This record gives sequence, structure tokens and C-alpha cells, in this order.
Amino acid sequence: MVKVLLTGATGTIGGAVLEQCLAHPDISTVVAFTRRELPDTVTSDPKLHVEIMKDFSVWPEELLNAHGDAAAMIWAMGDYLGSEDVTLQYPLAFQNAFIKIRTQSSPGENLPFIYVHLSGKLSVQDQSQSLYFMQNPRKLKGLHETRAIELAERHKPWFHLYIVRPGGVLRDNGWTASLQELAMGKSWSVRARELSAYMVYLALEGEEPDTVIMNERIVEKGRELVGLHASA
Repeated sequence: MVKVLLTGATGTIGGAVLEQCLAHPDISTVVAFTRRELPDTVTSDPKLHVEIMKDFSVWPEELLNAHGDAAAMIWAMGDYLGSEDVTLQYPLAFQNAFIKIRTQSSPGENLPFIYVHLSGKLSVQDQSQSLYFMQNPRKLKGLHETRAIELAERHKPWFHLYIVRPGGVLRDNGWTASLQELAMGKSWSVRARELSAYMVYLALEGEEPDTVIMNERIVEKGRELVGLHASA
């Protein structure tokens, strides 16, 4: 059985990921790192363990040691305004702290760990590129991608990184979402349920050949996964 770590559980995408994790038969424990308590309807699930975080830039050793046996982290904490802390510093703080704990606890050999990071379709890794809109958040997301890729390269083969770049994320219900999906196409839109199913798939299986995964692949595999769950 598998333990999965999660951030962003109070948001639209992270909440959908949490729902998928709790429903998945192969996941025995979900550890949600949040700033506030989750609703009672969620916390009543015996699979869920909530860790209240005051500062996501600080990951105490005792906290990570308690969850060092996790198989994956799904980082679904996001920011549309370009906060350097949320977009860059917080995820890198976790990555560095977790790698340190794992390396200290079992030097020379580590169990595989998959880190799945929610980025965005318009992220730009080239920091010198001139952008006409949303320059700060797009470049910050790209800067995180670059640094996370470098970090993962240094800790192969046990630390495995996936960066998902969805387009516009649509709520699963309602005719408005259906119209948006029709107008935007699968290059630019994805349902929250498809995206969350795909992120959980990566966390458990990690079989994609590419580190950075674009919206078209997310939609393609996400729809397949949602269909499989519906027929199960």
C-alpha cells in the first residue's frame, strides 16, 4: 500500500486530487499539508492525515522523518499573481528538505520517490525572454521548473520529477464548462477531474517518458483514466 503527500488540498485542483487519492484502492494514506483544517466531510476518511503548516518554507526534520516512507508528493499549491514564495521558494524548500532527509536516513540507496508538480501551460523557462502579459508568474513558474529539473538530475535514479502544464482548468459540471471546453479545445483546456486523475496516475506509476507534460497529453490520458474509473 502507498502513502502519498499532497499540498493545495483546499484549492480546486488540489481538492480534486485529494478526492482521487482517497478513492484510489492502492493508496493507503494521504498526508495533506495545509494552512487550515479541512472540512469534516473530508477529514472523517480514515486514509487522510492532515499536517497544519505555519510556514511552507520550513520543513522540520521530525515532520519529514514521520513521512519519509511516502512514495510520492503531488504539489498542487498554485498562485496566479506571481508570488515568489508560493511559486518558487515553497516547493524548492520541500524538495531540498525531503532529499536531505532521505539521503541521511539511507545513504547510498533510496526507495523511489515521485514528485509531481502543478505548473502551467504558459510557463517560460527562458528568463531573458520578453513577454507581453503575465510576465512575472510565467517566468517564476519556469524558473522553478529549471531548478527542480536540475535538482532531480542530481538525485537520479531514486528521485523522479514530473511537471504538468495544464491549460485552463474547467470545473467538471455545468454547460458553461462544456462550452469553454468546446471553444478552447484540448490544447488549451482540461477538466479538473481529468487533471487530478492524471496527476495521481503519475504519482503511482510514473511511466511517462517526458519530464514536462503538456495539456494535450494530460487530457488524453486523463479522459482514459476517468473512463476506466467510471466503468470499474
